[in-house]
Amino acid sequence: MIEIIVDSNIININIIKNINNYKGVTMKKFLSVILTLALLLTLFPLTALASEPFSLEAPKNLIGELKFRDDGIPYFELKLTVPESVKTINSNLVDNPDYYDGISCDGIEIIFDYKYGNYDWNEGPSLYWNTSMAVSDYLELGAYEYEPFDEGDFDTVDIKNEVYQFRARFNALWGYQGDWIDKDIYSEYSNIVTIGNPAFYDDASDWAVVELEKANEAGLIPDILKGKDLTKSITREEFAELALLLYEKTTDKTVASVSENPFTDTTNPQIVKAFSIGITQGTSATTFSPNELINREQCATMLYRTIKAMEPEGDFSIEGVKDFPDQADISSWAVEGTKFMAKLGIIKGDSNGNFMPKAVTDAQKAVGYGMASREAAILMSVRTYEEYK
Repeated sequence: MIEIIVDSNIININIIKNINNYKGVTMKKFLSVILTLALLLTLFPLTALASEPFSLEAPKNLIGELKFRDDGIPYFELKLTVPESVKTINSNLVDNPDYYDGISCDGIEIIFDYKYGNYDWNEGPSLYWNTSMAVSDYLELGAYEYEPFDEGDFDTVDIKNEVYQFRARFNALWGYQGDWIDKDIYSEYSNIVTIGNPAFYDDASDWAVVELEKANEAGLIPDILKGKDLTKSITREEFAELALLLYEKTTDKTVASVSENPFTDTTNPQIVKAFSIGITQGTSATTFSPNELINREQCATMLYRTIKAMEPEGDFSIEGVKDFPDQADISSWAVEGTKFMAKLGIIKGDSNGNFMPKAVTDAQKAVGYGMASREAAILMSVRTYEEYK
């Protein structure tokens, strides 16, 4: 029996031999069957036998920021990391569209998808229907600018009170030489970035709301904290992202991506960036412990390092700063940071002057004594921003 299986782009021909069933088959009949198979194969287009000439890694580290032009028109500035493999493929194709044998291929583009409010992806109000950009152009300009609406809506839409989301992926069109270039290669999507004010937190204490609003308006709340209960304790990962964003907003500098990650328990690029400029350290040479909760002396130390990274020539003297009543509970490595942050008035103690650096008794540990909440950490960040911006 001869069995033909056509599965997607693969054609399998199985010749199943059974001596008992083929005793009467002559060589002439066998050759006739082979010729018939050859004719059948001509009915299938060559494209059915083909596979994509290359694959594309996904864009990495997508970030976005709402900005305004000189005339007040808003736009979103989107930045991402183009993997080296994608740069190489694009360079080859720009130099020679027929770089791959028998294949013609255009250069690679970045497709930026937008999501507005409750609309689906790429639906709803938008100034442009085409939100793509050639990789070559992006590498030259360093950013993509998305304009959400034209001047006619400027007076009716409060852009700061709208929620936008963005994601990106790579796309390349290819085809066989002499044929249509109409086949797509897509990468996976990047991370999704959310920009907007509504419901930037799930819950917060009344005493923190005013400064939380200030932090949000200044763009100091990282995506990792948005929509969460801010009364809960903050993790090392969350605080590292908060401190890194504080550094970038205060200095107007974007920390470059780092390819080498010393930690085995996290792949978060923001943590690696924070580590690269000395804002944070690991819990060991190879671990960061991203989900571990952070206490007040750790917060003070990380903020202290952030300020030193922002102002390397600054005055960090703590001479004359008095000891706290609970000074003995402060770790030796945290003394400078806690005193300096207290000197600035950014981190305050309780009504008795205690710094409350960490829990030292079982009773304190049971009630979360000395742990930093998300809202308290954000308030430390916005106060630091106001001090040094």
